[in-house]
Amino acid sequence: MFDPAPCATRRRALLALGGACILPCAHASTPVFVMQNEPHLRHARALVFAALDAAGLRARFSDAPLGNEQRNVHQISSGLTHLDMMPATPKRLELVREGKLRMIPIPLDRGLLGWRVNLLLQSRRDMLAQVRGAGDLAQFTMGQNVGWMDTAIYRAAGIPVKEIKTWSNGEFTEQMEAGFLDLFPLGLEETLSYFLAHFQRRYPQLTTDPHILMRYPWFRFAWLAPGASTAALHDALQQGFDRIVANGSFVRVWQKHRKIPPPSVLRGRVPIDIPNPFYDNTLVPARYRHLLAQPARS
Repeated sequence: MFDPAPCATRRRALLALGGACILPCAHASTPVFVMQNEPHLRHARALVFAALDAAGLRARFSDAPLGNEQRNVHQISSGLTHLDMMPATPKRLELVREGKLRMIPIPLDRGLLGWRVNLLLQSRRDMLAQVRGAGDLAQFTMGQNVGWMDTAIYRAAGIPVKEIKTWSNGEFTEQMEAGFLDLFPLGLEETLSYFLAHFQRRYPQLTTDPHILMRYPWFRFAWLAPGASTAALHDALQQGFDRIVANGSFVRVWQKHRKIPPPSVLRGRVPIDIPNPFYDNTLVPARYRHLLAQPARS
């Protein structure tokens, strides 16, 4: 919550800190911002809170409704959601250019979101044992959520994709068993740290492919709704992110929730590089590129 102290007290505190903090004055009530909140985004939310703390902005947050990317874009571009942490898509980048969305291009997943592992049925664990390039994947059908840009990346590489509406609890497993899907790729690190165990609670027959690792530029950024209602929030986040990057706490906070996959996870996996037809690593500003982690190999 915002500090209830009067504005004059805050100004004195601000002056004492050399003007370092952004401290909006709350007169009658504390603003509440609507922010995306899903279990696999704990690290992103922790980084948001660390940035706001570094900038001195205190606020309350309520949860945005769950939805696919199409709904998420509608929610945030219309101001119904104030802040979300989604991958950069052509649609979002277009909205930024049009002034209908704000973007802070800091890689909240440190680039690891573009390292993809395939979930598949335990009974078909070695399905990809002979895959050596993107062309070999054309014989398999991948599943993705409706609206995910990964779909366009895979299709541009000649890989068939089936979009499904429900996936977050592993429901795609039923389509695998029915023969409609072969694979469901997700981020390597987030799969190992959250999704695999989460899915296996309901679908213990799921596992991860041990044979390949797909890679393409794919970055989760912070996005804010347009308009005056998020101006202070945007400025505080930008200032705060710059501070926690500079003092090293960005990586320390990230490491409390996420880990760079160890060499043992990559051992034996053939790297399959797939071009992203929409952008490359230069989408991340130069001052943030050192945050991009490369999983270590033994």
